[in-house]
Amino acid sequence: MAEAFMRDPVSEWIFPDEEHRAEAHPAFFGEFVGLVLEAGEVYLAGEGAGVTLWLPADGSDEPDEGPDLLQALEAAVGADAAKRFAVLDGLMAANHPSEPHWYLPFIAVHPDQHSKGVGSALLRHKLAQLDEAGSAAYLEASSPRNAALYKRHGFAASSSTLDLPDGPSLYPMWRNPA
Repeated sequence: MAEAFMRDPVSEWIFPDEEHRAEAHPAFFGEFVGLVLEAGEVYLAGEGAGVTLWLPADGSDEPDEGPDLLQALEAAVGADAAKRFAVLDGLMAANHPSEPHWYLPFIAVHPDQHSKGVGSALLRHKLAQLDEAGSAAYLEASSPRNAALYKRHGFAASSSTLDLPDGPSLYPMWRNPA
């Protein structure tokens, strides 16, 4: 995950210094993997070719990350990056759908595996399960290129973007079960 997100616009916004990003990414993503291992599902393609992290959202509010995650992130990656993530997290929480769904906070494909269908295979696997269960899915794409991938898998973009201060936009996307 750390390698996959090195050039991601949102990650570059959270960690503007490339050297700090490279050092902090493993700990940053480790916190999310730990959260999802406790409360959701992790799917791995090959031997690290790609990974998806999924969290169930019951519709009462966004998946609960809480202050513990923010404190852990501050300890792991420093106060500045944790503050920037808190801005992102607040923006996402304020716009998270209220309907029950599965939330995809991260899908990562190792750079050596780009354009080989790894991301699509990971999406197809979980989306087939969601279709069978009659469950919706939600995510925030971090770039137009990523949004195009999700659109090919049945996600529809929201009419508005989530715009980070002096930073990139995220593209909220929803998928009803097929």
